[in-house]
Amino acid sequence: MTAVLVAVHLLAAGIWFGGSTALVFVGVPAIRALEGEPRGTAMKQLGLLWRPLGYGALLVAALTGVVLASREWESDSAFQIVLWVKVAVFVCLLVVSYLHNFVLGPRLQAEIREGREPRTRPRLVVVGWLSYSLTMALPILGVALQRLVS
Repeated sequence: MTAVLVAVHLLAAGIWFGGSTALVFVGVPAIRALEGEPRGTAMKQLGLLWRPLGYGALLVAALTGVVLASREWESDSAFQIVLWVKVAVFVCLLVVSYLHNFVLGPRLQAEIREGREPRTRPRLVVVGWLSYSLTMALPILGVALQRLVS
């Protein structure tokens, strides 16, 4: 049963990580080549299509991660410290991702649609890169946890 949980956890994490990487380095740059309303529409559509798959995978990774971590909870304190750091990074990722997708992204779209100066863009970019950095940190912490129990 553990092997199945690990496989599902890794597949879900891979979907989130790989999808996020594809968005950052392929999807967004391709859409930046567009101008005006098509650009905003394409960016919005990309986000709407990604969310169910990405957040679904993130949820599956979190649930399987909790089950897997609970099996090793009695491990030494180093395991628990790294686990709590991973939990904190995950929670930060959720907050930052929420800000990016549901606060700053729609705010930027409104600014552009209303013809105002797009002041939100620099913050959106910083928050996006922070989100991606947190995404990269999670599998690194996962490898650290695995090494602690091996």
